[in-house]
Amino acid sequence: MRTLALACAILSLLILAGVTFGAGALYPDYDPLRQFISELGATGALTGPHVSLAFIVSGVLLTTFWLLCAVLFPRTPLFVTGFLLSALNGLGLLFGGVFPCDFECAVDGASLTGALHNILGGVGYLSGVAGVFLIGLAARGHPGLRRLFVLSLICGVPAAGVVWLVHPGFAWMGLSQRILETAFAVWAVGVALTLHRLPGNEQDPFSRVD
Repeated sequence: MRTLALACAILSLLILAGVTFGAGALYPDYDPLRQFISELGATGALTGPHVSLAFIVSGVLLTTFWLLCAVLFPRTPLFVTGFLLSALNGLGLLFGGVFPCDFECAVDGASLTGALHNILGGVGYLSGVAGVFLIGLAARGHPGLRRLFVLSLICGVPAAGVVWLVHPGFAWMGLSQRILETAFAVWAVGVALTLHRLPGNEQDPFSRVD
């Protein structure tokens, strides 16, 4: 299951990164520093259907990864809660494709689908940030996993700092979102690689990690 978890994490991130850069190049006058990634998948956008499908597939893979981590890591309350919150972040990405935002992600007069996109995406982002810190705190209590605690600070602190800026009222909302998404991506890769390199001891697979 570790190999499956690693594959889900890497494929999810590759799909999301690929569609973000690819669709961004096709979208007329797209400014990644001032526009949301979701605008590429918005209703009425030229790239909309393809980007929305990519969001769904990437979200399913990311959610699966975090749920597998909840099974494969020590099943302490902190770990399980942190991984479930992280899975909500994956679901936020999935629902971002199921419920695309309105054209140009307009907030005023948003449709029901657009409103759901904004609400579920926001919940996913906040859950993801909380998940990073809870998993980091849980890892701090395991000698073989303390590096994850350090990584949780490296990724979680900037993520917590910019998550509040991912809204239309901030001119550099696109930059803030990309900082947040990059922090999540680095964190997911770090967790996946940590899981993959652990010795295969079914009783306590984490006991022999340096």
